[in-house]
Amino acid sequence: MHNFDILLICASPRRKGTSAMLLERIKNLIGGEIVFLNQKGSFDELIKKMQKAKTIVVSGPTYINTYPARLFELLEKEASNYKFSNQKLYGIINGGMPYVHTHEHGLSYLRLFAKENNLTWMGGFVLGGGAILDGQPLEKHLNHKKVVPLFDQFIYCIEKGISASKELYEKAEVAIPKCITYLISKALTYKVIKSLKKYGHNPDDLIYYLKCEKEN
Repeated sequence: MHNFDILLICASPRRKGTSAMLLERIKNLIGGEIVFLNQKGSFDELIKKMQKAKTIVVSGPTYINTYPARLFELLEKEASNYKFSNQKLYGIINGGMPYVHTHEHGLSYLRLFAKENNLTWMGGFVLGGGAILDGQPLEKHLNHKKVVPLFDQFIYCIEKGISASKELYEKAEVAIPKCITYLISKALTYKVIKSLKKYGHNPDDLIYYLKCEKEN
């Protein structure tokens, strides 16, 4: 399905991750053009697409309480210098922890960006447990019986150009016992450590700033 009035921006550096999968679901149901946020170089072409679109959907993972820094670079340093014409803006953010409040800051940021730059904030969707999916279909989610129909309702809102209530993603939150949360956090930590080792990093090394502090 093609609907180039809808621009679907993936703010994740991973092209096969959960953020991209959610945009693919939107594209398959109502159309749209998926654009991946380039990790270096100019944003000029992307900003032109944003200006031409009638509806913009941003999807990305939670990196330290909010979206990846590259999205902030786009919106704060570049896009804020251009004029928008009341485009509708929706946001999607996903993360490993199941609780929506740990990821909502990203949506708050998009809402403020819309307010300051002549876009209309239409709401968003928080997907807790998204990192565990790792790009698999939404039907594989731990809480898929609730999450799938609620996310599809969110897509319906995008299609009709109406506001998406936060109640949609609040209803999708998984009520998980503390013991299970602990196991999830351990599993996610294991994945991070495995990834660090894969790219030649020692997870036990101090970060740069702590190293400097220790040396001084």
